[in-house]
Amino acid sequence: MSYTSLKLAAKAAVLAGTLGAFASTYSWSADMPVKAPPPKPVPFFFVNDTSVSFIWYFNATDPGVPGMSDVVPGGVAGLHNTFFRAQGAVDHFDVWEYGTNLIHLELDQYGKQDPILGTPGAVGSREFFGFTRSTIGFNEITHSKMFSSFLFNDIGFEGGFTGGVQNNYLAEQTTQYLVGLNFDIAIPKQWGTLLVGVLARQEFTHNSFNTCGPPGFGVVNGPLGPLTGAPNTCFGTGGGSFSGDRSFQWDWNVEIFDAIPLGTFFGSWADPLRIIDITNIRGPKGTGISTVNCIAVGCFGPLGAFNNNETKTEVFEDIRLTLDSSQVFWGKKGIWDTYVGYRYWYNKFGTNHNAPLFATVAPGTSIESTAYIGTSYHFK
Repeated sequence: MSYTSLKLAAKAAVLAGTLGAFASTYSWSADMPVKAPPPKPVPFFFVNDTSVSFIWYFNATDPGVPGMSDVVPGGVAGLHNTFFRAQGAVDHFDVWEYGTNLIHLELDQYGKQDPILGTPGAVGSREFFGFTRSTIGFNEITHSKMFSSFLFNDIGFEGGFTGGVQNNYLAEQTTQYLVGLNFDIAIPKQWGTLLVGVLARQEFTHNSFNTCGPPGFGVVNGPLGPLTGAPNTCFGTGGGSFSGDRSFQWDWNVEIFDAIPLGTFFGSWADPLRIIDITNIRGPKGTGISTVNCIAVGCFGPLGAFNNNETKTEVFEDIRLTLDSSQVFWGKKGIWDTYVGYRYWYNKFGTNHNAPLFATVAPGTSIESTAYIGTSYHFK
């Protein structure tokens, strides 16, 4: 996240306070010799913000989960499926001498159309997800302006970790590592903040879609599921074993964060309003399946491992209009936000929306398009 402008503002405030104390002490000393109090130490964190949020998404999807999954084992092939997602989250953001840290933790409750363990009639599945991002500014560690220009306020190192698990039928578990550069783009200050991260990522997952286990979603299970075949056989083959663990190739990521204060453009009445836009673009990462495991689950054909697991470029766009409600109702900025937003997720999780599983069996589920509402309270 942007730390250059925040740090400059914080340093300016500290300096102004120090000079003010010095000036008042000087005028006082003209009348009587009193020792000036020492200036307050600069805090380790210039910004230290922890918040809790609740967000309601109206039309979430789970790639590969067809409609009627809450009624029929494995759902009904050819039916699109959407459901609500209720999200509670805790976020922490801080700015210190050399960079920034962001920690995000969330718990998601899905609608019953995506049931726990894929069991029809059960309540919706639940997901725990989190990520971290940390930056180290090159200007900060060199104590210079070497990396400032007409293009950038600063350039820095960025690294992060992502992890999550969901108790749907797929029993998904995801681990990601990211490393790269963060660019604080030099735009006019009144236009807000624009950050661009260019990162390399490697992902490891467990996913029971390709395991040869009990009948249900992800295996050929005869008349109960969307496909036909003998019970307990894997896609495209009569058997074989595969743990479901997948190790993907390194891929590229572009992460963009933009915060625009609307008061700059529309006057003081719009001061409490901001537009926040997050865009992530991620390149293909392969199938994550080795040749040995590909043979076990069936490599080829319309339902083969390569056809349905080959990943494509993923695009995530989240834009929201945020109202600083605490400023409006209490006259205090930055404590309570309310917002409405829209999320578009193309090739969700890198899935190929043209592959048979996501185009025919569970059509449209690899593209999420949903409005949402939410609120956040900041503990500062």
